Amino acid sequence: MEKPSVGFVHPDLGIGGAERLVVDAALSLQELGNKVCIFTSHFDANHAFEPTYDGTLQVIQAKTGIPRSFGSIFHLPMAIMQQLSLVWQVCFAVYGSGLAIRMPKLYNLMTSIRPMKLPDVFVIDQLPTAIPLLKLLCARRVLYYCHFPDKEISTSLAAQRGALGPIRMLYRLPFNLLEEITTAFADILVANSHFTSDKFQRAFPRIKSVPRVIYPGVDEKTYHSSCVSRALVAYETEHTGGIQRQMHNALSTVLSVSDRPTLVSVNRFEAKKNIALAIDTVAQLRRDLDSTLPRLICAGGYDRRVNDNIKTLAALQAQATRLGLPHVTIWCKPPMYEPPTSPPSTGAIHRAAVIFLPSLPGTLLNAVLLNRSIAALLYTPSNEHFGIVPLEAMACGVPVIATNTGGPLETVADANVDSEGIPQNKEVTGFLLPANAKAWAQACALLLTWDQPILERIAANAKQRVAELFSVRAMGESLDVETTRLKKMGMVTIAERARIALLMIVSLFLLGLFVCIPIFLLIRYL
Repeated sequence: MEKPSVGFVHPDLGIGGAERLVVDAALSLQELGNKVCIFTSHFDANHAFEPTYDGTLQVIQAKTGIPRSFGSIFHLPMAIMQQLSLVWQVCFAVYGSGLAIRMPKLYNLMTSIRPMKLPDVFVIDQLPTAIPLLKLLCARRVLYYCHFPDKEISTSLAAQRGALGPIRMLYRLPFNLLEEITTAFADILVANSHFTSDKFQRAFPRIKSVPRVIYPGVDEKTYHSSCVSRALVAYETEHTGGIQRQMHNALSTVLSVSDRPTLVSVNRFEAKKNIALAIDTVAQLRRDLDSTLPRLICAGGYDRRVNDNIKTLAALQAQATRLGLPHVTIWCKPPMYEPPTSPPSTGAIHRAAVIFLPSLPGTLLNAVLLNRSIAALLYTPSNEHFGIVPLEAMACGVPVIATNTGGPLETVADANVDSEGIPQNKEVTGFLLPANAKAWAQACALLLTWDQPILERIAANAKQRVAELFSVRAMGESLDVETTRLKKMGMVTIAERARIALLMIVSLFLLGLFVCIPIFLLIRYL
């Protein structure tokens, strides 16, 4: 049977864990002989993973005038509308392709996508809203990859902000129902971890299908020193502009082997990632050791369109200042439409206790993780659905310190140290601890005092664990099996499409009632 062509649908193809998974999944399926493309509502080559802009992967962007939010609120409804616009434009590019020649102005008004053929199957993640529409309008089977139920994410974030009130509950109710209804239309359900699969079943008890677990993976060969060195040379050759050259010189200072023990945190600059714990940890470690040598590198995705990113970075910088930690920020890609900013001096970089690296390209991030001064990765989020960053660190042989919650429970092998601080777990790859800076600083201190044979065993264990359980190859082969299953199911039949249309009409009617009745009651009694 011929390999199916696969279309990935992802809302915003930026830099983050979900985006890394989509890119790696697309690459692995492509290497296995599938024709692959990625459909997205937003794509910026200056803020994306290399395979999406260097020609390796086909990326199709459906340009839309729908904003990300409405006055910094209503992010979810806007995201849903963007996805509906994406589906419409894809369908028009397929079924209205004849107009591209006969009536080009009308065609360009209706879609920004060039005429195309539909892929055999679709893989959707993050937003399930498009699932029934793709099946109804395109007659294609759909696999839904669940990173984590959005209703659970929303509840968790609201609890952190103390915003679990009746107004929020009424606002979320139709979206929670819409998420469950549209997810149920998927032909195959997949989750990124057993933790997520369990949460999915509790969040959507009416969906009887149990998601199969396909772990995200990393490509181990991209973390070999020779591969990283070649990529660095190519990157530096490509980026030779004036201010960029200065920035790269500053980054070279950071990447040069240092005698300072270095901790690294890699997360998007978002409040929920709790990067503040990493800064508290390095401050505590410096106090415990009575030394100014330990330092922290904070790298991760940063998007100037996102308020959370802007506020989080500013808060972390303020926290470092408050704790008396000298810090610098190096922009690898200077912000567009802003006056160029000179990078920090070499002396400031050498003195820094915290170095912020927003939107560090993957090539440079790999070079950071392979730096011989790196003592550990501090993976700070709690109840993370999976977490790809610990795998990237483990592929480089770097010990991981993570919270004893969520995905890291499945990826990181805890040291289980005895009373003398010696690891008892022969398969150790790091530490699983409560989100407490003092405990994390103690773990860092142990790593700095352990003999070289123990550290070499941890590095070997980490690389082996990734190769056996969490490789891109393993993920790609599992996805290949599932997408082949989708193709074998055949196209969505007319009877199925009629049923989908009927269920959508009924669901939209019920959703309308859920929205209108609370509004009526509020108007009537308040």
